[in-house]
Amino acid sequence: MRKKIIIKYIRNIAFLFLIVFASAQKSKAEKVLFVGNSFTFYFNLPLIVESMAYEKGVDLDVYQSTAGGATLKDHWTGKKNLKTVDRIKKGGFDTIVLQDYSTNPLIKTKESIEYFNKFIDLSHSLNAKVLIYSTWTYPAMKPEQYQDKDPINLVLKSLVEDGVSLVPVGKAFRLFQDKYPNVEIFTSDNKHPSPVGVYLAACFFMNILTKKSPKGLYRRFDRKDERGKKIFLAMVEKSDAIKCQDLITEIVENKETPERD
Repeated sequence: MRKKIIIKYIRNIAFLFLIVFASAQKSKAEKVLFVGNSFTFYFNLPLIVESMAYEKGVDLDVYQSTAGGATLKDHWTGKKNLKTVDRIKKGGFDTIVLQDYSTNPLIKTKESIEYFNKFIDLSHSLNAKVLIYSTWTYPAMKPEQYQDKDPINLVLKSLVEDGVSLVPVGKAFRLFQDKYPNVEIFTSDNKHPSPVGVYLAACFFMNILTKKSPKGLYRRFDRKDERGKKIFLAMVEKSDAIKCQDLITEIVENKETPERD
């Protein structure tokens, strides 16, 4: 009888240990905040990154603070009903992804760098790392007027330091267009990313955040809404998914992006 009690006691202890261990593992999820505008929220980029990481066995807890047409100055000053600064101060984030208005790094360079630095300083004061989301040039920006193929990337490289890494998504877009000119990477406005463009960007962010290869990722991602109904976050053709995965792998293996601290 006493032996049975001891065995039961041991089993209960083991069960409690498993619960505590599982809770501890869950609490280790890296908490990420994407700050930006439509270049960030189009076709659910932040949640696709989270879903991709989950498929690779990494628990990311991803949030966003976004508004259409928002600049980093808007985020800092609270325009467009944004509460980004307060969210960063109270959110307990491990990583902050920063994206300014598309033309600002080139047209309003001083302002852009100023507010990138304000957010970098704030993030570092809270022990959060920063990823700089370097976006792309599009036809209306007349990219041919710039000597460098990736002018936004060139400007934002100056921000890279300890705890700050650059994610050159714009460079990935250019390389993808060069390699696969018949695959639409933009929507009909020739500015915003298409589902394929978002999938490409998500592969890049997933790799930088998790150090996992994007190769083998599924071509579509879904989850359930508050009523338990399935909703699709992303869906691209299998051939396009493979193209995105291979290109990001090539960029990373060629060390065309700074190592994440």
